Parts: sequence; structure tokens; C-alpha cells
Amino acid sequence: MTEFVSKTANNAADTPGSPVLFAMTDMLRHKASAKDVRFPIKEIFFDAGQGLLQFVALDVGGWFDDLEVVVSTRLMGEPDESNREWPVEISPDAIKAAPEWSDPKVFGHTAMAEMPPIMVGPLGGGYAGFATLNWHETQDGPEIPGNRKVDGFARLSDWVGLPVFGHDDEVGTVIDILFDPKTGSLSHLVIDTGGAISAQQMVVPYDRLLHLAKGGSHVVMNVTEKLLREAPALEHFDMLNRSWLDTLRAYYQLAPRL
Repeated sequence: MTEFVSKTANNAADTPGSPVLFAMTDMLRHKASAKDVRFPIKEIFFDAGQGLLQFVALDVGGWFDDLEVVVSTRLMGEPDESNREWPVEISPDAIKAAPEWSDPKVFGHTAMAEMPPIMVGPLGGGYAGFATLNWHETQDGPEIPGNRKVDGFARLSDWVGLPVFGHDDEVGTVIDILFDPKTGSLSHLVIDTGGAISAQQMVVPYDRLLHLAKGGSHVVMNVTEKLLREAPALEHFDMLNRSWLDTLRAYYQLAPRL
């Protein structure tokens, strides 16, 4: 399987107003930077139903050796490709004051209240319990793009490698997710279709996601093998400019993003 590496930091120069997209797996090779300290990024959590980036898990061993820490992306700046850093607003005092995600007050979170921007848990727990904090009732109505049947926080590591099914059969494998750091919105799934269609990677608008199968065994998208086979292929990464992305959305019969 070919690794997808985001090279979109140069895309802004291709077309005025172009969105700068980043690949989530590439962000795991960045460091979170706080003043003069740099921390490894261990995991990325997102709300798959809303299509939004939510939290980043950091290894803060330089400050605390016995904690796992998750930080809201509201505290993250825009990634800096020149030095492979993702700025974050945290401090030792802020981490000391942060609640544990097992705290009943945190578990009492509802969709109407914001979760704490920093939460901690015991080292070695693998973020157990954290991903379920955002469970909520799925939306009623038909399963169509924009009404995705996905609950709770999703972990990037759980999604990479998942089979992708369309309306007719398996069409590929999730190898990455692209996002816009300015808005936190998930923009595209990157699908390796080599095993199902041909040896190529397809960039499919996230709006085409329908649901994650019960048990997390695969994702289902509003696509067919024919639709993917005839879709604009990602021939080189620098194609990811505003013009190409709008062409892609038009192909999938989606309105252009503002």
C-alpha cells in the first residue's frame, strides 16, 4: 500500500483562496510545539458524524511522565510545514488543572456544553473511556450524505486500514483523511482502490460518507465502483488546489465549499 503524504502546504499558491489541506497521518509525524517545547503527537480524535477534528493526544513526557493528555483542537494553531510543527497553547499549570476524562462531571457532558479543552488520564490506559465521551443519539431520518450515522469520537488509528464499501461492493481501503486546519472540518477520505478497482488512490469528498459499520469493521460511502472508476484520479499531490477540489465536488454532485 502506497503511503499518502500531504504536500498541500504549497497549494495556496496554485489558486487564490485555495484551502490548505493536511493529511491526518502526516500530522502524526509532526510535533506539537508549545513555546520552546515539542511533544510527539500520539493520536488524533475526530467526530465522524459531524466531520470535525476534535482532540489531539500528546506525549508530554517532558513535563509529566505519568499522564496521557488530550488537547482540544481549539487550542491548536495552523500547522507549520517548514519545521513540521503544530502549535498548541498548553502549559504545565494548565495540565495540572485539567480534569480526568473519567471525572463524572466530564461524563455529564452533553451536546449543549463544550468539553474541557484539556483532559488527562493515567499513562498506559490507551485513552480508554475517552472515545465514548461524545456518544449521542444518531440523527433520525434517511441515511444520506449530511445525515451520517456515526456516534462518538473516532480514533484515526482505528479508521486507517478500514475497508470501504459502496452501494454494490467493497471498493477500497481508507488510508488517510484530509482536513482543513482553519475550520477543523474533514474534507476528504483518501481511498486506496488498488485491490478493488485499479492501483491508484482516490480522494473522495467526506460528504459522501454514510456510516461506520457496527463494531467498526468497515465504512460505507455513497459511491459505486463505476463512480469511483470514472472519478478524477489523484495523479500528483499538488493537484489539491481549490479548482481541482471544486471539480471533484461537482463530479460527486456536491455544492462547492464556500
